Amino acid sequence: MRVFILLLCLQVSAARQVHTALGKTTDTMAVQWATDLPDGTSEVMYGTSESNLTMIETGDVRKFNVSNRTWYTRTAVMKGLDLNTKYYYKVGDKVNGYSDVFSIVNRRTSAPYNHILFGDMGSACAFTICDACKQGNIVCNATTCAANTTVGLVSEVDTADMFLHVGDFAYQLDGNDGRVGDQFFNNIEQLATRVPYMVSHGNHEDAPTRRARYIESFRSQPSNAVPPTFTTINGDTPTTNTLYFSWDHGLVHYISFSTELWHGVTDSNVNPKTFLKWFEQDLIAANKNRDAVPWILVHGHRPLYSSAKGGPDPDVVNAVEHLFFQYGVDFSINGHMHSYERSWPTYQNKSQMSYNNPTATIYMITGAAGSPEMHTPFTTEQPTWSAFRSNTFSYSRMIVHNASHIHWQQVGTDPVDFPQSEYGSVIDDLWIVQDSHGPFNKSNAPTEIPTTCDVCETHDHFAPLLNLGPSTTPLLELIKKYREDHGELAWARKLQSVLDKLNGKKGSLRWEDGLLDEKEQHALRWIDDNEE
Repeated sequence: MRVFILLLCLQVSAARQVHTALGKTTDTMAVQWATDLPDGTSEVMYGTSESNLTMIETGDVRKFNVSNRTWYTRTAVMKGLDLNTKYYYKVGDKVNGYSDVFSIVNRRTSAPYNHILFGDMGSACAFTICDACKQGNIVCNATTCAANTTVGLVSEVDTADMFLHVGDFAYQLDGNDGRVGDQFFNNIEQLATRVPYMVSHGNHEDAPTRRARYIESFRSQPSNAVPPTFTTINGDTPTTNTLYFSWDHGLVHYISFSTELWHGVTDSNVNPKTFLKWFEQDLIAANKNRDAVPWILVHGHRPLYSSAKGGPDPDVVNAVEHLFFQYGVDFSINGHMHSYERSWPTYQNKSQMSYNNPTATIYMITGAAGSPEMHTPFTTEQPTWSAFRSNTFSYSRMIVHNASHIHWQQVGTDPVDFPQSEYGSVIDDLWIVQDSHGPFNKSNAPTEIPTTCDVCETHDHFAPLLNLGPSTTPLLELIKKYREDHGELAWARKLQSVLDKLNGKKGSLRWEDGLLDEKEQHALRWIDDNEE
């Protein structure tokens, strides 16, 4: 008997990978977690006192059987929540064990609202979580960050109303039979148990196993998609369609969509056409509600405007840019490029060099939360629609003050290129003022492509590392000349020397997928095979 009990206990693991999401109504909050065993009742116990968790809701459980492991995702919804009220909660059951007790505030009712936005964050190199997150180590949990919670994302949990992660999780969610994904969710538990963690789908979740993990692990998101379900390789039973959906928070209407719909991420019922039909109806409804929720923000992974190599996605641009303009979308937030870039209000490459009553959508790339794939170099001259760009690890604060004013800040979190003393410093700071929300008007849309921009800023931290020539010469020209003069092997050695310098002895940084051309890739492979 004692042996049997011991073996059973060895199988049991407490609820883990706990994360929350906004509920479908303002008096609800969803919570999701994982267990090893299928049994139990998927309970969330909650209340306004840590010692009195008298309210109980029972949720559901789904088997996850992909690669070489089987485990279970669970969700439950806290109901009957008062606004602007802190609740304590724990999840689990007697079979699997319970989580720690966490706390979260249900929707503050007064501005300013602090929304924290970022994309492209790995398990390793998650530099934005806190200043103790390192290269080469996928563990960056609450214990890692405990020594200093005054900077990084951990410093935002007491004031943030929402986290928004715009695609690319863990690098990769299916790594080591999903254990890299497990650690990612354990890492963000210190954030996502305290503040709702909202998402959109990225290209690193394209592969079938990663897509299944994304869909299953974020099925607690408040999806209102049509069709409502999506089928993955995780069995025949479809689950929540989180490839596109929307929600309101405070004064902002958020619309999440997967740019990967144009890159083969579909099932028999969900595709770009179903999204576009749903999207336009959602925008129509959002415009009818602008007296209550004036700002509209659309987020998806691949950017519509980018001056970095790899640039915008033309299929996505052609599909949605005209709808952004037609229905007055204030912001488009993207990742994919491992950099930060802020556009002027822009439509069809024409821009208005002012944030005072924008006449077109503002495009923000905030894809530099930290991953092993390093920064994205700026190898082309900055276009005049680009007001500010920096390939620095960083995240965004969008502070919504009222119906007309938003304060935007970009916070640097780069321990690779910058001294520790600069971690947490604000690298970009501006106000956006919009006195009249609604569809943009073609009669006053941006009409010119400016030839110069004296107030545009670019901060490319690769140029001095490469040391190719005068900073006044565009980097792309310097790279081209160096390759012509010295050959591909010499150029590959220089690229490798930059990585070696940034990595030090224990680093794991690598060049971003798709950044290097075929000649560069071939030369680097030759160096790996033939040189120490």
